[in-house]
Amino acid sequence: MFFERQQLTIKPARQMSRKLLIALPAFLLASCNHKLTDSDVVVTQRLFSPDSSHVAITCYIDHGAMGETNSITSILKTSDTLNLPDSSTLPCFDLSFYSCYYPDRWLDNKTLQVYLNERPFVREGIPFDSSSITVNGIKCKVIPFDYSYSKTPLIDYFEFSPDRKKLLISYGYEGDMNISVINYTDTLPRIGNILTNTPASFNPIRYAKWKNNEIDMFLATDEISKISYYHTYDYINKNIAYTVNFVDYDSLPRKYKSNGWHHIPLFYDDQINQLLNEKGVRINASITAVDFHMIDNKRSFYYDYEYSVGKHTFRSNFITPKPFEQGADFKIGDSISILYDPVQPLIHKTINNYSR
Repeated sequence: MFFERQQLTIKPARQMSRKLLIALPAFLLASCNHKLTDSDVVVTQRLFSPDSSHVAITCYIDHGAMGETNSITSILKTSDTLNLPDSSTLPCFDLSFYSCYYPDRWLDNKTLQVYLNERPFVREGIPFDSSSITVNGIKCKVIPFDYSYSKTPLIDYFEFSPDRKKLLISYGYEGDMNISVINYTDTLPRIGNILTNTPASFNPIRYAKWKNNEIDMFLATDEISKISYYHTYDYINKNIAYTVNFVDYDSLPRKYKSNGWHHIPLFYDDQINQLLNEKGVRINASITAVDFHMIDNKRSFYYDYEYSVGKHTFRSNFITPKPFEQGADFKIGDSISILYDPVQPLIHKTINNYSR
């Protein structure tokens, strides 16, 4: 599944750290049918082995107004300046998103630890490959990497399936979107098992909800017209067990109204409301972030909050429409009251009916 790479040619580089002359790959720009110069190659990282015999160089190609390429890394002897072979370049998988090996640190003179992002593998529905590889005589120990590690997911919304046995959950970490379906008592997967994308990826999906045993994905109205150019698998993970339908976001009924706004409340689900009203445990959550946004030409304050149940921490948010000059209702560190489900603590709702 690796990309086939064009033959690389090398030009001597400028003087660099440790006063060593390092070779940089000058790629052929096939679409413009000309060779790039050293000035087009931007080096972002150089990692020398402990004995300085080898170096891992990470760089990208700057096409000016045409944009930049993804980063690539070459491992070479510091004495090499010409004829860098393809075998010296850390390979990339032919997957969605950035899926190249990326250097972390040297473990010894012959072993380089490299990162490989798990997210593209999840998206493609294939097992993550953590096998070590050898590049230019250097063993590369592979460790999984994703920006969701060590972070608490921000839960946007969730909904019971009609039989109340499963949950549909939307969540993110750093501007990405993940949508997963789990059994009622299961743990939320770190990466979405229905949809996963990255902050830099195009994502037209605004909302998702159950439709019987299928899933409706609501897209912005101006994106619906583009669906004929794409397939479902351009947006969602492959090999999932559910039928996904694309629906116009404007056809989604609003369930709550305040200050002239129509909103979808964070957890507007009659089954969840009934569960929490009957069995919910009251606890305080702490405001962890306050921001101000313009949404649909309306001004609003945006709040993140966290709460802990046992050893687990959960994070979510709510929005209140309010002019900036009137000031925020909460500050970081303030407490709000919530109800959570003791069986599945990520299920919760704020005591006050804050809008979304």
